[in-house]
Amino acid sequence: MKLGTLIRISPALWVAPFALVLPLLYYAGPGHPPPDAQGHAPTITSYPLRFTYPFAYAVVSALAAWTSGTLRQARVWESGYVRSRYHIAARAVFPAALLGWMMLILPPAIALTVAGVWPTWNSVSPLVAGLVVCVAHAVIGFMAGQFVPRVIAAPVLAVVTWVAVAFTVTADAPWVRHVSGAFPEQLEFGEAPLWAAVWPHMAFTGALAVGLFTAAAPVRRRILAVVTGAAVSVAGMAGTYEMVKGYDYSPPLRNYAVPMRCEATQRTQVCMPQATSDMLPDAVQAVSRVLDDFRAAGVARNPERIVDTLPEGRYATASTASVWRVPLTVAIEHQDGVFAVAIAATGVRCARPDPFLRRVVIAWAAHVTGTTASWEEMRRSIDRQGSPGDVDGELRRVLGMPKAEQAAWFTSASRQACRSA
Repeated sequence: MKLGTLIRISPALWVAPFALVLPLLYYAGPGHPPPDAQGHAPTITSYPLRFTYPFAYAVVSALAAWTSGTLRQARVWESGYVRSRYHIAARAVFPAALLGWMMLILPPAIALTVAGVWPTWNSVSPLVAGLVVCVAHAVIGFMAGQFVPRVIAAPVLAVVTWVAVAFTVTADAPWVRHVSGAFPEQLEFGEAPLWAAVWPHMAFTGALAVGLFTAAAPVRRRILAVVTGAAVSVAGMAGTYEMVKGYDYSPPLRNYAVPMRCEATQRTQVCMPQATSDMLPDAVQAVSRVLDDFRAAGVARNPERIVDTLPEGRYATASTASVWRVPLTVAIEHQDGVFAVAIAATGVRCARPDPFLRRVVIAWAAHVTGTTASWEEMRRSIDRQGSPGDVDGELRRVLGMPKAEQAAWFTSASRQACRSA
């Protein structure tokens, strides 16, 4: 039977209009990429994919079960077929798998086209995993249809598969979401999935599919096939669980997965994402000004590199004495680039610094760099829960010292802010 004929007689053809419209509706709603994606392909594809997985798997498994039941009712396996059982089964469920692939591919393809962005491996690796899992669900559905009437197997599998995949993100156990077949995160700018976040989805569902496939093998000793299939499924699923049981609720991701552009000022490299590098001259100017102002105040600051935090994603990377992490893009958009660099120049890098000393140190840095107005705006937001002390009085006392003593005080206070914490 030709492929065109196979598709025309498949129930997938009749389901296709509804199945393809549904993910597009989600793409137009909560699955639409954010406007600030900055052309980052993994972000653009992760939004529509997040809502498409459950529907694609439900459709594939249900159609495969229905097709399998149809073959069983037609007594195909009892007739004198020429081709192998595997060939017949694969051709029968191919239209169902193809429809699932189209459901998964269409929304991210439209999103990338609208954004004018080419796909990358980081953006399509979760999609590739989904395509593989579609095949696994086709096998599972087909096996179910061999033993359960199709009018029962198809709707039950559709509902159970959709619920099992869609609601894994609500499970208390984090490991469940990492083996569901649905990559669980909508990625932020600069983020990309590690391979360790992708392969468990294929391995877990694939192990179940391979086990069922093995158990149904046409061998004389049925018990041997069943035991082998069960062993394959249990071993594969248990092994995958062992690999992901230590994962947090978010999958393993890497950040700064974008092209960066750098320029030097004095002996410091200033780096920003290529997507916002039109602001790089402003960033270089802000860095040069802060370093000059601090040097004039008697405080030497010589970082090797200052990196924009925009591609950092959800996992912050701590600054060090040689590499400062500064929100350059956001700060420059708000005309606050100098103040953002001045805060980094204070050297207060601990997670919970002494609130009083931190305020005084930042206030002094703002005075030195001429960004007092930005400091006062920041202060109003952080002092809503109350002030930790007389910051203004302490600042006046410090500013009354000679320049050399001010520099010594600043160096000591910056270190003490973290020690006191």
